[in-house]
Amino acid sequence: MGLMWCVLAAAFLPLFPLSWLFNRAVASLPVGAIQGGAALLLPQLGLALLHLAPAAQAWPRMERDGGMVVATVSALLYAVRALSARDLGIWTRLVLSSGLATIWLAWWAGAPISVLRVMALGWSLPAAVALVLTGVLVRRAGGAYIGLQGGLVAVMPRMTVSLVIAVLALTATPVFSPFFALWRGLGSISVAWLPFWLPLIFLWGWAAGRLFQDLLFGDYRGEPVTDIGRAGVVLIALVFVASVALSFAANGGAL
Repeated sequence: MGLMWCVLAAAFLPLFPLSWLFNRAVASLPVGAIQGGAALLLPQLGLALLHLAPAAQAWPRMERDGGMVVATVSALLYAVRALSARDLGIWTRLVLSSGLATIWLAWWAGAPISVLRVMALGWSLPAAVALVLTGVLVRRAGGAYIGLQGGLVAVMPRMTVSLVIAVLALTATPVFSPFFALWRGLGSISVAWLPFWLPLIFLWGWAAGRLFQDLLFGDYRGEPVTDIGRAGVVLIALVFVASVALSFAANGGAL
């Protein structure tokens, strides 16, 4: 019965190979706010299902280690795939899938549900903002293809600032909540696992650097576009304030 709940949860809280269901579900929705809402809600549904399974400590040691291997492989796989993504929406979903896989690591390590919820929100909130901004780019620039237009910082500075903050938060940059939630959630994991998940942070940073280089900088090669207005300021404030609040929650261990 416990395995059944884990399998069901893996479809909403992405875990390879069932993570394709999560990505297919989000991708099938209209680009923009609806995809962003799905990125917020689906992981919480997955956590609700996972909470119905027996606690990790009740599983045999071999099964716990096997679960951690699958979660580690999932996180690394999607982080590597994000390096070659050429669409902002796809990039966001891949990095989100990679980050959410670390929640399984924390669960197998015995982290409480309150910490898992903080971790899920920490990844989902900036991903939702990035997906909303993807919709803005699609509507105003005709697409959100990385490297096709370039130079967005020159023509859409407010959009650029909003996107940079969302991406930095999504890739677990220190100051933002995913970084602190990650350390708290994985704090009890044996040091034997460090060689596997520390490179994950490097891969996320590499993926963010490639995105910034190809999408934001250089010469803009698209049609004239209009920058976002006050909504950009709201998005910046939302991501920053929510990330700081979630960082305190992660450090305190409660939501």
